[in-house]
Amino acid sequence: MNYHVIFINISLIIRYIVERSDFLIDKISRVLTRDFLFRFGVLMLGVLLISSGIYLFINSQMGSDPITVLIDGVATTFGLSFGQATFAINIGIVLMLLLLTGKKFGPGSILNAVFVGVYLDGLFLLFGNITPDFILYRYLMLVAAVISLGSGIAIYVSANMGEGPIEALMMVLKEKTNFSLKSVKMSMDFCFGALGFLMGATLGVGTVVGVVAVGPVTQTAFKFVEKIRGNGVA
Repeated sequence: MNYHVIFINISLIIRYIVERSDFLIDKISRVLTRDFLFRFGVLMLGVLLISSGIYLFINSQMGSDPITVLIDGVATTFGLSFGQATFAINIGIVLMLLLLTGKKFGPGSILNAVFVGVYLDGLFLLFGNITPDFILYRYLMLVAAVISLGSGIAIYVSANMGEGPIEALMMVLKEKTNFSLKSVKMSMDFCFGALGFLMGATLGVGTVVGVVAVGPVTQTAFKFVEKIRGNGVA
């Protein structure tokens, strides 16, 4: 073995890395700006709140919003954790849209697809199932679920780093069908809820509450976030 040749090659590689280091550092610094890091933090906070909302919906045992019903159904049918089911659904939607429509996704879309499931499994790992016996507490948990999910969606969207998989699917369907956003959302909710129910998930008061209340909470929270940003806090 010619160690002299190996040493020369290693030296050339090190020299190349050193010569390019300033360029690489400059490129990284251009990407990792203060604004980017702030928006990344906002995005991850939104994703955490979305996961928390799903977690609370599931544990309320009062029925969940339609997408959580679908997650529950997939988890029940295929023996997956809730986080794994969420990941499978989100990645499935992303891949489907990429293959069928060529839609482009931002970094936030991928982070959403991955980390909602990761956070959800983390919450179950840390706290387990926390369904209270007292019915009033379950209703309070349901209210908390709606607030957490709606606020999380608003905060996530405000980061402006790419649509979540569900939101991307909704916008593509709106563009392809020329239906109103409200009609597309209601149709998706019906399909998600029905499919989840057929796979063994539970429908209930929470399902109706989720359909009726998550949208308005999201809108209100988004206006609040925009107001804060307009005041220069962000």
